[in-house]
Amino acid sequence: MKIAYEPLNRKVTTMNQDQFNITGAQTTLTDYLNQNKTVWGNVKAINDTVNAIMANNKIISDKANTQEHATDGATELKRQARHDLEEKTVEIADQLFSLADKTNDTALEAQVHLTLSSVDGLEDDDLERTANNILQLATTNLTALADYNVVQADLNALTLLTANFTKFKTAPRTGIAKRAGQTATLPQAIDDNQSLIRRQLDKQMTKFKKTNPDFYAGYQAARLIVSRRSHHKPVTTTTTSQESAPQAKAQK
Repeated sequence: MKIAYEPLNRKVTTMNQDQFNITGAQTTLTDYLNQNKTVWGNVKAINDTVNAIMANNKIISDKANTQEHATDGATELKRQARHDLEEKTVEIADQLFSLADKTNDTALEAQVHLTLSSVDGLEDDDLERTANNILQLATTNLTALADYNVVQADLNALTLLTANFTKFKTAPRTGIAKRAGQTATLPQAIDDNQSLIRRQLDKQMTKFKKTNPDFYAGYQAARLIVSRRSHHKPVTTTTTSQESAPQAKAQK
């Protein structure tokens, strides 16, 4: 997916929804690959590419957290923390739902029937309670969830994400320093990472299409970028170039 650069005379966001979705998908992809490293770990070229993508993920995360904000920086950090918590909560809930359906456990099924849209509409406290409930149910059913590739590390991750969200949900912040340079270079950093995935990793993965079709299918699924509405409206700033000024006058 090629990122379109906004003209100077349009509103631009510090982290628009496309970028938010892409960076989330990039992290999901590396998580999936790390969980299946026994499949590809002996291929040096893939290791090099994955390491480069993960290094870029860290750079992108740092840029996103320190870029210019027009409002309190805590709002943006909270949005990212909420997004991560929603994703992990639904991911584990989906596996519990599948288990419940298989075992005809209607009580469990009713408790874990979640979607990204439904959790996105929850108030902060309700989301926190929902995540803790899914954590408790997953802990109770952890042995059975092994068949669904849900392990203790996933529960630990959900615990940390919940704690992270709680921290940003309650912590008062007055703002952060403006970092216009980070804002300007963030789109290119994301695009560079996408290029690595498209031009190198996607090519390297085709060797598993026949030799390990299940892994390859999972890789394709992890590559999907799902469009989601943002829980909070993105912060916008407006800049106008000299070239656009006559056009703006003409439209009056």
